[in-house]
Amino acid sequence: LITIRETDRMLVLSCEQFTYVFNKLTGLFDKMTFANEPLLDQPMGFNVWRAPTDNDRKLKADWYAAHYDHAATNAYHTEYTVTASGVTLHTHVGIAAICVQKFLDLDVTWTVANNGSVDLALHAKRNTVFPELPRFGLRLFLPQEMSQVNYYGMGPMECYRDKHHAASHSSYTATVWQLHEDYIRPQENGSHWNCSGLALTTSDYRSLLISGTQNFSFNASRYTQEELTTKAHSFELEKSPYTVLCLDGYMSGCGSNSCGPALAKKYRVDQDKLTFTFTLNF
Repeated sequence: LITIRETDRMLVLSCEQFTYVFNKLTGLFDKMTFANEPLLDQPMGFNVWRAPTDNDRKLKADWYAAHYDHAATNAYHTEYTVTASGVTLHTHVGIAAICVQKFLDLDVTWTVANNGSVDLALHAKRNTVFPELPRFGLRLFLPQEMSQVNYYGMGPMECYRDKHHAASHSSYTATVWQLHEDYIRPQENGSHWNCSGLALTTSDYRSLLISGTQNFSFNASRYTQEELTTKAHSFELEKSPYTVLCLDGYMSGCGSNSCGPALAKKYRVDQDKLTFTFTLNF
């Protein structure tokens, strides 16, 4: 069974196979260790920002004005329940930049099973005064050794909600580096849309397996979105020491607004209610 040690800031969930450290101030896991191997090299985070694309060149002004690129997470209340099958963590979370009002209000439930699997169920209300979101999901900083990617979804080239007609829905294998699209001006790239399963694996077969009750998009890269945002040319990019995994319940379409109309409404992340689920297995 899972044992719990609680401090003012943390809940430490321990079992024979794993130790997970849950941050009560963010509503997210700071550390995860399974079979004595680290699964996170940095605390995980809720994710709304993407490096603006060429077609985001007009919309990005609204994103910067909303400070989506500096969004922070604050958990107001966390409670937990221990059952025979594991532990359920429930938390109320707000997302906002320090200088503006909250733009997302989250009801988050994490369920940690005795075997170490983790379920996330999230329900969000979006403040519609703010502009549409670039994306909405979860970001994990995994060990860079998790570099082999298997996924069942749209591929093999990058695919978005409005950019996938050259792709097909199947099972694909690639390295993290092969998923990167090396645009001359760094920007959002390499996402794969409409995925139902994803696995990241090391050379010694340690794996993170991800599924969702609704299909999702993902990016796996050595570059952070902050690096892609701030650099002007691809040759300036510096790799992070992580495999940066973005699991997106929602990803804005690409559109054609560099020289054409604004993104069609059906491809925007502008709903007032957003929900997604993920299951992580190790």
